[in-house]
Amino acid sequence: MNLNEQEKNLLMDIRNSKRYPIVRLELHSSENEDAVSTALNYVRITDPSDSMETVKERSAALKSLMEKGLVFIDYTVRVWVSGDYDVYYKSEIYELLCHTVMEGAKQPGALFNLPYMRKGYATLTLKGEKAVRQL
Repeated sequence: MNLNEQEKNLLMDIRNSKRYPIVRLELHSSENEDAVSTALNYVRITDPSDSMETVKERSAALKSLMEKGLVFIDYTVRVWVSGDYDVYYKSEIYELLCHTVMEGAKQPGALFNLPYMRKGYATLTLKGEKAVRQL
């Protein structure tokens, strides 16, 4: 399988982690619960100061690994370890999302007025475990 360095590194990180928390950053409406927009998906933040570029690169690699069947991403988890997500709440990217939503909500007719962080985890699939052993 043809994997770039970022994908190989992520596979190894997932394998070596007890849990591999990720999030999807969304915009919600307090007026219409069906109104949801995804701001960033497959987000993995490891340092509160991670740049948008770094996060988007990781996101693209995670999406690629998922599409190749090497990683399973689950946002339906009902129970999580809160400490897994501390870095996300402290991140500059989440702060930017919150400020952007608050500023946008001031505009007349604004649909989205609530930032939301959907928590999830990434795990290796059987195919992913096999790929890691071959690295």
